[in-house]
Amino acid sequence: MINQGLVNDTIILTIWLFLLISCYTDIKYRIISNYIVIIIFALAILNYAFGQGALNYSASGIFLVCGLLMFYCRLVGAGDIKIITALLITIPSDSVIFFFAVTTFLGLPLAIFAIIYKWLKKVKGGITLPYGVAITGGYIVTSLTFFRVLI
Repeated sequence: MINQGLVNDTIILTIWLFLLISCYTDIKYRIISNYIVIIIFALAILNYAFGQGALNYSASGIFLVCGLLMFYCRLVGAGDIKIITALLITIPSDSVIFFFAVTTFLGLPLAIFAIIYKWLKKVKGGITLPYGVAITGGYIVTSLTFFRVLI
């Protein structure tokens, strides 16, 4: 018999691995690949199929619509919207606010770093943030609270 807890932990750790890969590409190229988002979404569905996780369509759908509006207003990148939408599918409704709070808190140092960098290097124009790093940190902290991965 397959140990369900081990399968779920493996799936969550694999999601973390792909999130770390997306961090690398976001930092280096400012791109979050559609392939990574699709893989994370498929892993989320697998995690639900094996008995853990939630399929939180409402939070994911609402954020997708709001995120597209923010993207068209040039407030956020499309990759950030896609990855958050895929991750929100796995997060139970009562943990969504916690996820956004942690992600925002982790994004603050990124913003401060960008402001200092722009000031020191005297960069003309805008600077982009690799917000995938904060999203990854927010998801890892949030998933530790409700999936009990490796605890």
